[in-house]
Amino acid sequence: MVEKRTRDLGRTPLVSSDLAVKTAWLYYVEGFTQEQIAERLKVSRIKVMRTLAASVAEGVAVTLINASTAEQVALERALEKRWGLDAAVVVPAPAAGEHLEKAIGHAVARYLGEQMRDGMTLAIGGGATLHASLQFLERRLLKEATVVALVGSLPHSRWINPSAVALRVAEVFGVDSYQITAPVVVDDPGLRDRLWEQPTLRAVRDRAAAADIALLTVGGMSPDATIFRHAIVPPELIEPLAARGATANMLCYFVDAEGRLVDHEINNRVMAIDLDVVAGVPNVVLAAGGKRKVKPIKAALRAVDANVLITDSDTARALL
Repeated sequence: MVEKRTRDLGRTPLVSSDLAVKTAWLYYVEGFTQEQIAERLKVSRIKVMRTLAASVAEGVAVTLINASTAEQVALERALEKRWGLDAAVVVPAPAAGEHLEKAIGHAVARYLGEQMRDGMTLAIGGGATLHASLQFLERRLLKEATVVALVGSLPHSRWINPSAVALRVAEVFGVDSYQITAPVVVDDPGLRDRLWEQPTLRAVRDRAAAADIALLTVGGMSPDATIFRHAIVPPELIEPLAARGATANMLCYFVDAEGRLVDHEINNRVMAIDLDVVAGVPNVVLAAGGKRKVKPIKAALRAVDANVLITDSDTARALL
């Protein structure tokens, strides 16, 4: 587990499922001043004043916060305090579980649309949740921005290919993408070390380390987890990994409940950016949800010291 960074609460902008309601919540419920809210949101005090005035005029703020998203905002604030997050985004848990990845993916797309700017570098993983976000991303051409894949590639191009997400996001923003042009898992640690010695791959790793935002998800240790279901890692390793304390997989690395890499040889054969490098990115965003992912999410929050969590309301309650 990496050492916790000393957080500057104003370092990354506060985000929300409903930012206007969150503004009203901070002011009327938690007693933040307008100046403090402006600093957290990275906006002017005038904008905060206008938002608060509108919340009164529209009946959002009366004696209580009166909005359909108020419960989500309450969960967001509780998560931020409980896990030391700069921000949390909580979406309603869909009635049908099969729509969960799409619901969280929508929030991920909205987050990227709001946060990505000219000149920024996004380092991004793969997985079902991040793949689900692609259908909601709005095309917007950025200048001098880049997208870097955090994980290597598979020999086929189905959606499960981790590097495919980085490529698609780069296309949406009209920017260059950088890929780890090596298999997700190689045969032996020595080969992994030799591949990282290649100048082109070292350059990709350096770009990832210098990223402005790192966006990733987390998986569990059950047979239906994407990494095992699609045999990215052989399912027969589930029991040996669990015996070593594995609770979650992140970027195809396996970590225990405290976010530490487990002592298993597979972790030395993964072609992905190291978790401690990801943890050093100024804004680490974790997007995940679902009952089976509560323990993995806790492990992931500890492993990379995430700044932002994007999840659903049921998972948020369980995390609290």
